[in-house]
This record gives sequence, structure tokens and C-alpha cells, in this order.
Amino acid sequence: MNKNLTITFLEFLEPTTEANPTEKVINDFMISKFEKPSSDISNENDAGIIFLKRLTSKKLIDVINNPYDQIVMGWEYVSGEQICKRWWDSTTEPTRAILTEDGLEYLHNYRVNEILLETNISSRDTNISIQNTNEAVKKNITAQIILGIVSALAIVVTAIIAVMAFYKDDSENLILIRKAMQRQDSILQNIQQSQKGIDTSLKLMAKKTSTKKN
Repeated sequence: MNKNLTITFLEFLEPTTEANPTEKVINDFMISKFEKPSSDISNENDAGIIFLKRLTSKKLIDVINNPYDQIVMGWEYVSGEQICKRWWDSTTEPTRAILTEDGLEYLHNYRVNEILLETNISSRDTNISIQNTNEAVKKNITAQIILGIVSALAIVVTAIIAVMAFYKDDSENLILIRKAMQRQDSILQNIQQSQKGIDTSLKLMAKKTSTKKN
């Protein structure tokens, strides 16, 4: 779950220990997250002011001193030859905020929902892996059955060929027998190669499923 700006700000105000939240200076945060407005922007339209007032109205934070009257309003100051309006980088004193109990609860609920979402995604991926493994197992069993049947046929054919070779010694029959045996070997090799591929896939799937469960 991607963090939105509200969560990022609440985590910024969150204490790093189990102690109660304390006031924190937020000027640098506001400068890093919001674009400095043009000189014709009013206080009511400043994105940073709107953001803070929204969180305050939801009782997620408390702003300790009142920065709103300074930001992009009539509190002008001279910089070189320019008359500038104050922003977060030029307030007369640092702005502080503190996380409320509602803010702490909001963060807690967000993290619980995030864990539940990740658990659901993990369970879904595990179910897909199990389904894929089951399909591979079915293919593996089928391949083993086919391999067994072909192997049995190969034994029978080999026996027949041996009998034929014993009673018929002409070169034409020997050539046909040799070709038949070559085809038989080729079939067996193809099936064995397929079996190795299936076995490898099963091992990889088993490893992925085990890793996700851990």
C-alpha cells in the first residue's frame, strides 16, 4: 500500500519511542512536500495551509502556534530589492504541530489494514502456487504412466526383435530391427527429458511456496 501525504506527515509527528507525542517543528517538512506558491496566491488557496487545516479539522493534529496569518498574506518582508510574502521558509518563528490521540489511532488503523491487505495478497499468491503445483503433479503422474507403458512396450518389442533376429539372419531384417530399436530409444529419451522438465518445475514451485509461507 502506497503511503499518502497524510500518513507520511502523521508518521513524521509520531514519536520514535513509546513516549507520548511531543511538539515538532514542521517548517522543513512543509518546504519539502509543497511547492512555493506565486506571489498572487492567497492564504486560503495555499496547498500547505489547506493540508494542515484539513488534518486539524479531522482532529488528527494540533498546530501549536498560528502560522496561517503569516503564510502568503500581508506579512511582507524585503529581500534585496523585492518585497516578498512569507512562506514556510521565512516565518517569523518555527511552526510546531503535535499528533493527537485520534491521529495515533488513525495510524494504527492504517497499519492494521495494510497488514490485512498484504496477508490477503500473500494468501492469493499461495493459492495460485498450490493450483499450479497441483496441475504440475497431474502432468507428472500422467508422464510417469506413459513412461511406464512405453517402457513395458519397449521390453516386449525388444523381446520380439530378439526372437526375430534369432530366427532370421538376413541383412534386410537386421536393418529394420535396428531402425525400430532406434525409434524406440528416441521415444524413451523424449519422455525422460519431459519428465526431467516436470520434476524441475515441481521443485521450483515447492521452493516458492515454502518461501511465501515462511
